[in-house]
Amino acid sequence: MQLPENISSYSIFRSLPGWAAILLIAGILAGCEDNFDPRASLQEQMVVFSVLSTDRPAQFVRVQRNYMPPEFDPLSYTGNNFLSDAIVTIRESNKVFRLRDTLLKRGDTSRYKFPMKTFYIDPLTPLHGRSYQVIIQSPSEGQINATATVPDKPLLTISPAALQILDRPDRSIQDARIVFVVQLSKAAKGYLPRLYLYYDVLKDNEWIEERAEIPTTSADSSSYSLNVPQYPKMMAAPNTSQVGVTYLNGYYKAIINTLNEKYKRTRLIFKWATVVILQADQNLFKYYAGAHGAEDPYSIRLDEPLFSTVQGGLGMVGAYSLDSLVNILPENFWGNR
Repeated sequence: MQLPENISSYSIFRSLPGWAAILLIAGILAGCEDNFDPRASLQEQMVVFSVLSTDRPAQFVRVQRNYMPPEFDPLSYTGNNFLSDAIVTIRESNKVFRLRDTLLKRGDTSRYKFPMKTFYIDPLTPLHGRSYQVIIQSPSEGQINATATVPDKPLLTISPAALQILDRPDRSIQDARIVFVVQLSKAAKGYLPRLYLYYDVLKDNEWIEERAEIPTTSADSSSYSLNVPQYPKMMAAPNTSQVGVTYLNGYYKAIINTLNEKYKRTRLIFKWATVVILQADQNLFKYYAGAHGAEDPYSIRLDEPLFSTVQGGLGMVGAYSLDSLVNILPENFWGNR
């Protein structure tokens, strides 16, 4: 719509009644032929995701192309954007390992109906303190890379008083504290503790090993109820790299009593209590913190923009180590049946 040079659009709107101004605006908008799309144009890039870990001999690397969903809802995209011509290698010092492609079964097929295609290598168990470079070469998309460093081994210690509680929980009060002291690796930016109780249970004349995790608290902490139990979450490593992990005897005993009630018609033998420490490198912890920012009770920020640890592309390549301290329980452990 072209206005005369000596007449401003503002003066026209002032001279019209309200209903007429609305009709005029509607007419102008109806004359626009181009649909507005707030999405930017797609810049094709490779997207990589991999978490290297010390607790398994197989390592996986997913390589895909980014995509533009047909609608404004990104979940509406259900296509397969796996990059089939990619060559994936992992470099550690002067060693280079080439990965092969494989298919993995999806646990949820509500969105994607086809198996997950990924690259893998088996065996390759990353070593503590080593850096690994993931390199992707594609004739169609070029080359990208990312580096992750596995944290060194942590130092886990437990006091003699805490060992006595683990061995004889029936001789300690409910709120007796089971404290583990952990000296984390300097390369660890996040950590996650777990305390497990391992046991053997006789099922159909066969001994089966199982484990139960000890919670740190619950909905009713005064009675040590296992209703709505709560477990540790990933936390930022302090500058000193030293942390204390505390559990209460009341929840330890509650797990033992619950298992005795569950398997009261069969044999049950408790074997050992194990504290497990996961150490996340900088890449993995930053990814976790960004994905769980809404859980921070002290933050009022909006969601941070997407970050990438991949040079020349998008995605995240991180690493973690998993280490444990095992306390073998006595043969006459309270709770054995």
